[in-house]
Amino acid sequence: MEEVPVVDFTSFLVGGAQGKQAVAKAIGKACTDIGFFYLTNHGMSEDIRRGIFDAARRFFDLPLDQRMDPALLISPEQSRGYQPVGARHYPDTTAPDVMEAFKYQRELPPDDPDLLAGNRIQQANKWPQDLPGWRETLLQYFEAVDDIAANLLRAFALALDLEESYFLRFYRKPLTQVSLLHYPPAPPTDGLFGNRPHADATAFTIVQQGDVPGLEVQTKFGRWTTVPPIGGSFVINIGDYMARWTNDRYCSTMHRVVNRTGQERFSVPYFAIPDYDAIIECLPTCQDAGNPAKYEPLHVGRAIHSKFSGDYT
Repeated sequence: MEEVPVVDFTSFLVGGAQGKQAVAKAIGKACTDIGFFYLTNHGMSEDIRRGIFDAARRFFDLPLDQRMDPALLISPEQSRGYQPVGARHYPDTTAPDVMEAFKYQRELPPDDPDLLAGNRIQQANKWPQDLPGWRETLLQYFEAVDDIAANLLRAFALALDLEESYFLRFYRKPLTQVSLLHYPPAPPTDGLFGNRPHADATAFTIVQQGDVPGLEVQTKFGRWTTVPPIGGSFVINIGDYMARWTNDRYCSTMHRVVNRTGQERFSVPYFAIPDYDAIIECLPTCQDAGNPAKYEPLHVGRAIHSKFSGDYT
């Protein structure tokens, strides 16, 4: 429970019912023990994995005045686009996180009813000018990681003794989001974070790390343990919604990024947020007379609106 385990996904993808159950069991144990695991042999091609990091470098290498184009900037009302260093709101501190981001979601047609309504968090993506092929690379990555997320939803369901397709009903038009994250070099100062300690307001997160370490996880015993990059893998972590679904059987674990390397660091998280109207309530397999539901049902859209009102990351 002090280290992040590695789960090989091969048998879930090609191993039949018995292989699926074995992988689901390993995932369930990881989610119960620490809430984090590495996922290997997940099915995403190396070209797509490398392509998203090349795209991140292309964007963050742009001159600052281009990244700060008002048409690209994130805001409390528009949660897509470029988030510069220092844009996050932390009333308890004066030291902003040393991180910048570009955020996007699934591309929707301009006549999509949620876009036209303007109040259901589904938003039009913002794309920079003069980066040929960049938008296409990001959307290709989104589709590929979305496939991994769908398979993980099936694995979580089996691990929780549910019908394999159980969670898919909550992801028909989800609020899922990908962020390109860039951590510029920063001095190793106490209290200065690339990404300060937090838990994710998602069901789960799929993170592709670059080559530079920095991710740390707080174990159940309060110790911070490093999660170094493993080539070709993703890091999966449980978020608040899955913790609610499972009555805290699965851990929504505090984690942070502390970049002590003196190098720039990149990572690409995919936040698996359910549909706007999804209701998160305790699963039938995670409660009984001796273990009643701890949480009231949660409306995802209203919860995300509340989050954006104070911190639009």
